[in-house]
Amino acid sequence: MGKEKVLEEMDRRIKRLEAEIEFAEERLRYLEEIGAPSKYKALKRRDYSVYYTIFIGVWMLVGLLAFMSIKDRLPGVINIPLLPYLFITLSIILIPILYLMWSKNQEVRTPMDEFEERERLARTIIASFYRPLMKAIEEDDKEAMKNLAEELLRNPVLAGAIERMNEGDPKLMAYALYLYASYTEGLEDEVKETISRLHNKPLRALLETLIET
Repeated sequence: MGKEKVLEEMDRRIKRLEAEIEFAEERLRYLEEIGAPSKYKALKRRDYSVYYTIFIGVWMLVGLLAFMSIKDRLPGVINIPLLPYLFITLSIILIPILYLMWSKNQEVRTPMDEFEERERLARTIIASFYRPLMKAIEEDDKEAMKNLAEELLRNPVLAGAIERMNEGDPKLMAYALYLYASYTEGLEDEVKETISRLHNKPLRALLETLIET
């Protein structure tokens, strides 16, 4: 009965993620129908005025340096303090550059971006985690479970998807799989402790089969 409960819980999680995919697809179709992509592209259009400002600053700097190199050869005495102008010129160049660096981390995300990302993340979790885990449980393949645990630890795409979709802590989930696959008598307390910390329901159900009485 224990394995059936685990598979039922896993099937429930897969269906929830499939519903997430279906919802995202429906919303994307709707946004396509109302012409949202073209509107969102306009929001993401780059503001080239920043580059023009940098160009003007560079042009001013080149002119200032050229003037400094020839002022001693000019007739008469020129006592214009050049340091303030140099400071202003460098500011004109550096401030836009700092703004560009900051703006790269502040990219505008649209609803389409969000739906596309959630659809991609849900598909990744189903294909790379739940389907292989379901097969490993059905076949009682402990080695496959260890390999899946390694995948959780080594694959940042899968781990990130699990965290983003609130499926649990990838490291703790990997430990739960190792614990199940390597379980021996005397580890009951460790299993109970792990269950108390684990938020992923299918894996909790899997560990609970080890201590059923």
